[in-house]
Amino acid sequence: MDYQALQGSITENEFSLLSNYVLQNCGITIPPEKAYLFETRLSTLMLHAGVDSFGAFYDHILSRVDPSLPQKIIDAITTNETLWFRDGMPWRVLEEVLLPNLVSQLLSGKKNRIRIWSAAVSTGQEMYSTVMCVDHYLRKNRVKGVELSDFDFVATDISNRVLGIAKKGRYDRISIMRGLSDDYKARYFAKNNASWDIDPRIREAVQFAHLNLQNSYHTLGVFDIIFCRYVLIYFPDTLKKEIIGKMEKTLVAGGTLFTGNYALYDLLSDHFETNHYENLTYYSKRRSEDEIACG
Repeated sequence: MDYQALQGSITENEFSLLSNYVLQNCGITIPPEKAYLFETRLSTLMLHAGVDSFGAFYDHILSRVDPSLPQKIIDAITTNETLWFRDGMPWRVLEEVLLPNLVSQLLSGKKNRIRIWSAAVSTGQEMYSTVMCVDHYLRKNRVKGVELSDFDFVATDISNRVLGIAKKGRYDRISIMRGLSDDYKARYFAKNNASWDIDPRIREAVQFAHLNLQNSYHTLGVFDIIFCRYVLIYFPDTLKKEIIGKMEKTLVAGGTLFTGNYALYDLLSDHFETNHYENLTYYSKRRSEDEIACG
C-alpha cells in the first residue's frame, strides 16, 4: 500500500465516527467543512496501520491493537499555532498591571509564591515568553528580594509531541523569528548550529506536564494567573463552560484569566469581572464580599 492509495475522500459516516471520537477524547469539535483535516492529517497513521479507508481505520482504533494510537491521533489533529509574545498585550498587562501588585505581595509576605499556568502551551513559546517577561520585569525594576525561583511556571498540553519540543527549548530559524525581538533573542537564546537554544535558566523554571483539559485540574494546585488562549474556540459551548468553571476554581480570588481575542463574556460573567487594557479584554475572578473586606 502506498500513500497515493489513501487519497480518497472521507465519507459522511466515516467523518461522523472520527469526529465523535476526537470530540470525546480531546474535546475538539471538527465541523464538516473541515473534514479535510482527517484526510490530510491521518493518512500517515492509516498507512502505518495498513488500512485503506477511514472506516477501516476507525475499526483499527477501536481494536486497541496499538495502545499508542489515541495519542498519535491527538498529536496529528490538534492545532499548534503559536509564536513568541502572541498579540503582545497579555504580557504588557502582566508587566504593567499584574506584576507590580504580585511582587509587592511577595515582598510584604502576603504571598509566598506566584503561580502561573499556561493551559495549552503547544511548543512552549507562550510560557517561555511569560518567564522572560517576569525576568525582564525583575531586572528592569531592580527588584531586590524576589527571584524567578519565587514563581511557579506550569505548562500543560494534550499533545506529547509538542510537549517534547517545548521541554527541549530548541527552536529552528523560522520559529525563532515569529514574534521575538532582537533584544530578547540576544539576551535569552544561544545559537546552536541551525537552531537556537533558550537560556537554561528560563527553560528550567518551567514545569511541563501532559493534561487533557477535560480531566481534573486538582493536582495542579491554585494559580494567580492562567493563560488559556486560542484553545477554547475549538470546544463546544458545553465544554467551554465546564473548563471555565474548573479554571475559576483553580484561580485565587482576584486571579487573572487570559483568553484569546474573542468574546467570552456570556460564559464568564457569573464568576469573572471583565477588564480592558487598550484593545485587550481579560478577566479577573470575582472576589466575595468577605475577601474584599480583608483586602
